[in-house]
Amino acid sequence: MKIYRHAGHPLSEEMLLGLGAGMGFIYWQMKMGGSVSVFVGGRGNGKNFYADLGKRTGVVIEEICTSSSKKAEVELLGELAQQRPVMLGGDMAYLPWFDLPKSYHFGGHAFVICGYDGARTLLASDIDPKMSGVKKGIYSTVALDQLAKARCSPFKPFPPRNLRIACDFARFHQPGPKQIAASIAQTVDAHTHPPIKNFGLAGLRHTAAMLPKWPLLFKNERDLRMNLFNFYVMIEIGGTGGGCFRPMYARFLEQAAPLCAKKTLESAAKLFHESGAKFTQIAYLFRDAETSKALDEKIRSASRLFTDIAAIEEKACQLLHNVA
Repeated sequence: MKIYRHAGHPLSEEMLLGLGAGMGFIYWQMKMGGSVSVFVGGRGNGKNFYADLGKRTGVVIEEICTSSSKKAEVELLGELAQQRPVMLGGDMAYLPWFDLPKSYHFGGHAFVICGYDGARTLLASDIDPKMSGVKKGIYSTVALDQLAKARCSPFKPFPPRNLRIACDFARFHQPGPKQIAASIAQTVDAHTHPPIKNFGLAGLRHTAAMLPKWPLLFKNERDLRMNLFNFYVMIEIGGTGGGCFRPMYARFLEQAAPLCAKKTLESAAKLFHESGAKFTQIAYLFRDAETSKALDEKIRSASRLFTDIAAIEEKACQLLHNVA
């Protein structure tokens, strides 16, 4: 949103998420160094989000990665010298404005660098990590070497690989009903017909089935608690707008309804607001997972909530299928 606004083409964050078919669900279980780690996220269209967003707004969006931290730094400073803000990817664990456990890593986070003092300090623009729900932005300083560590973090499942997002707005156009309908159809199809059971509606139900098994899945209680805390981060404070992107997607549908003259979009939006509220309930069950008691009951409650969310979103997708 900040890059579009700087280019003179302000579109809401909700509209950008929707146009890129960016709402979805994933449950991904990995073995890392002999331990099990689970990633749960509410984004969809991870591979083609920027390409699809660019196609529907006439913007050429390029994802540039490099294994060379030096090259990445030179290119970044070159863009800043031209008075252009730069969108980067980085590991949240190494970004100073986040206060996460030392062993927590997520390299799929995007933020903007918008200033440089000419020495070793940069100015970053990002979301406020202390809030949930609709967030305000913050500015924070970050040293070049600290930024480099975040950008080249090797931690899976999303090592950022010194990602930089470059945008060419020469052929920008306002999205219309055709582009909006195509994005909704893409989102609905991905959510209702995922390639594997870990994604979409099937992924929500898979998560509900897996959660009661978590106390036996992890080697020790510390790993269990850390993975439960991950729900709070990825659902509520990790740039999702709160509620695992659902309220944000609901607001996209509300903004799209008058443009497409489709009241059904408003009905579907209400359902995504409802599922978002249940996601927030899950997040707050585990906000204090490192120290909280009665974990077994909280896990059972979260499992039930995931089942409820799947039913709500299936109904929403049925409404949207008729529109798309």
